[in-house]
Amino acid sequence: MRFHMVVAAAVTFFLGSPLYAQQADLIDRTYSGSSKEATPQGAKKEIQDQASQKVSEEIIKELIGEERFMKNKSLIQNKVIKNSARYIPFSKPSAMTQEGEEYKMSVAMKVSLRDLKQMLQDNTLLNENDAIPVVLPVISWVDRVQGRSYRWWLPLEKNPQGFLVKEGRLLEEALRDSFQKNNFYALRPIESNLGLSVPADFQNERVASGEDAQFFAQFFNAPVLIDGQVLLTKTDKGNAYRIEIRMTALQVSNGRAIADVSRRYETEGGTLENAVDKKLREVAEATANDLASQVLEAWQRGSLGTSVIRLTIKGRNTLPMMEGLKDKIRSQITQVKNIRERLVSSESVSFEVDTSVPAPELLAKLESLDVDGKKLSKVSEGRDEIVLKWAQ
Repeated sequence: MRFHMVVAAAVTFFLGSPLYAQQADLIDRTYSGSSKEATPQGAKKEIQDQASQKVSEEIIKELIGEERFMKNKSLIQNKVIKNSARYIPFSKPSAMTQEGEEYKMSVAMKVSLRDLKQMLQDNTLLNENDAIPVVLPVISWVDRVQGRSYRWWLPLEKNPQGFLVKEGRLLEEALRDSFQKNNFYALRPIESNLGLSVPADFQNERVASGEDAQFFAQFFNAPVLIDGQVLLTKTDKGNAYRIEIRMTALQVSNGRAIADVSRRYETEGGTLENAVDKKLREVAEATANDLASQVLEAWQRGSLGTSVIRLTIKGRNTLPMMEGLKDKIRSQITQVKNIRERLVSSESVSFEVDTSVPAPELLAKLESLDVDGKKLSKVSEGRDEIVLKWAQ
């Protein structure tokens, strides 16, 4: 049997069901094949089966890469492609033709990228790494009531022992439990005495930026850092205290913030240590769960392991044109995980694009798009920015 595939510029379907109303998640694909089955019915079934198989393979390779696909080919076949009806909601065969003993037919399909990604994620195939992702908390504790602070990566002589260490262990335990539920491994640097192994050159008050962050990520094999601070202050309500918790999960490879939580709590009256400890035990789990769920969402979207490229479209751009372009990018370029508007002016529109491919490859895919009969052409290209204009 012979076949070839093309990306369909447009395939018209009647979308009668609200289940499939989210057009941005549907990719149009057309498969053309031939069969030497003895009957038209047999040939039609064979070509339709091959269409689902080949289109599925093509898109999955785009999503996870050729190497990962080949490594997990049996799993993908048995757990994903055999259930292709779950992510191919529409399939429309053309009229069949016959040339001698051979039947020919094309099949137009819409593939739900969202549902396919979910199936890959359910089988741990979508993530960039086979290993459980490692998360490293680098959280500063600042007690302005008694004028002290604690950072696990600083030498012992610069850190008070006791109360802040105890509360730090409490929070890192909550983080470990929350991330573990989502199949992440959160290190417990205080419990594990990781500070003893930090070289003197990197014993700085703030580490979650620049070279220090890169070092910590590589040294502890943790691609995600939790940059945070817990601030303790006194309120104006007698002997009550305020706890301010801020934690940001950073993808160190490109310095991107992928999750963020900020909470403010007031304790009941009492001594500082008793009041703060009681309140933290009440709120630590919920706060950690919030952060962990955001990181999991970014991981499931495939946003971890991607880079951010600024995409600028020069010229006068109407709202329908920009919406059409965004929908086309989301539906046709599977290596784009997310796209967000960042700057709109009378002369251009700029987006931030999360992508798993470098700028030259993304540029080629953008130039191949057909947006309501219009094409984009290159103005300039850099490692982190692509500038295009509408071709005349």
